[in-house]
Amino acid sequence: MKAFTLHIVGLFILMLFSLSCYSQTTYKYSLISNFSSQPTGGPDLIQIPNNEGLTGSFVVRPVPASTCGQGGDAAGYFFEDDAGLQFNNPSGFINQSYSLAFNFQVEEFETPPSWVRILSFTHTDDVGVYIYLTNAPTNGTLQFWPYGNVGEDNFFTTVDFYQMILVRNDAGLIKIYVNGQEFAEYDDSQSQKFIPGDPDNYIVFFRDHPSVLANEASPGFVSDIVIGNFAWSANDVLNIWNEFCSSLLGVEDVYTIKAKVYPNPVHDFLHITLEEANEKAKVQIFDFAGRELKGFDIQGKQNTIDVSDLNKGVYMIKLTQDHSFTSFKFCKN
Repeated sequence: MKAFTLHIVGLFILMLFSLSCYSQTTYKYSLISNFSSQPTGGPDLIQIPNNEGLTGSFVVRPVPASTCGQGGDAAGYFFEDDAGLQFNNPSGFINQSYSLAFNFQVEEFETPPSWVRILSFTHTDDVGVYIYLTNAPTNGTLQFWPYGNVGEDNFFTTVDFYQMILVRNDAGLIKIYVNGQEFAEYDDSQSQKFIPGDPDNYIVFFRDHPSVLANEASPGFVSDIVIGNFAWSANDVLNIWNEFCSSLLGVEDVYTIKAKVYPNPVHDFLHITLEEANEKAKVQIFDFAGRELKGFDIQGKQNTIDVSDLNKGVYMIKLTQDHSFTSFKFCKN
C-alpha cells in the first residue's frame, strides 16, 4: 500500500512538473541556417517534401520597397512548390490556447486550384487558412476555410512579404491578423478544428497533402515563425507587428510612423494626418503588383493628395519619415 501511495504521489508530481515546464512558453524559429528553436528545448521544425520529394533550402531574398518602405534582403527558408514545414506539438504544450506568427511570401498564384494553403492542423482535410485567388495570377484574399472568405479585396500579391498572426484563447475564440490588421474572428469552441490534435498533433505550414487536393500550395518563403502556448494580448500582437520590418530585414532602426490615412474607400482625395508634423515625409503609392505609381513629399500635420486619376482597385500607400515607416492599404472607388 505504501509503494502504491508513493507511486501515485510520484505521478502527481510528474504531472505538475510537466504543466509547469510549459507555463507561458514561446519558441521562435528564425530559419536562417537551421530548424531549431530559441530558446532551446522546443522541437525542431520538420521539412515536408512535395510529391516529387523536394523540400527547400535556406536563402536570402530581396524584399521590395512596397513591403517596408525601403528595399532590403530577408534571410529565411524557401520551400518548393507544394512543400512546407511541420511543428510537432510536444505533449502538454498547446492545449486550447496558443498563438503563432510568421513572415512569408508566396511566389505563385496559379490556377487551378483556386487556393493556396497557408496553415492547417491536418494532412487529411481542407480545414485551414488559405489565400483564395480572387484575381489570379497576381492577387488573392484571406480565406478561413470552411468558414468563408475574409473580405472582398485582393489584399495578397506575389510581390510583397506579409506577417500573419493567429491567436486562440481558452474559450476557443480565434483571431487572425495580417500586417497588424484583424482579418478574421471565429468561435472554434465546438468544432475544435484549429488546434493540434490526435492522432498527429501538429501544425502544418503551407504543405497540402495530395489525398486532399494535389498541388493546393505554391513555392514561397517563410521566416521568424513564433509559437506560444498562450493567447497573446492585443498589445503583444501590436508589438510583434511593429517588429515585422526589423525582423524581416535584419535592421534595428525601423520604427512606425503614427499617421492616419482616410477616407477608405476613397473617390478623389486622400487625407493624411501626421503626428510628427515638423518633419518632411515621403509618400509612395504602389499597386498590388508592387509598381510605384506616385511619389512625392508632404509636410505638416494635415495633407491632402489627389488620387482621382487612379483606376478602381486596391492600393498600398507607404509613408517614410526619417528612419520610420508605415503602410496602409486603401480602396479606390
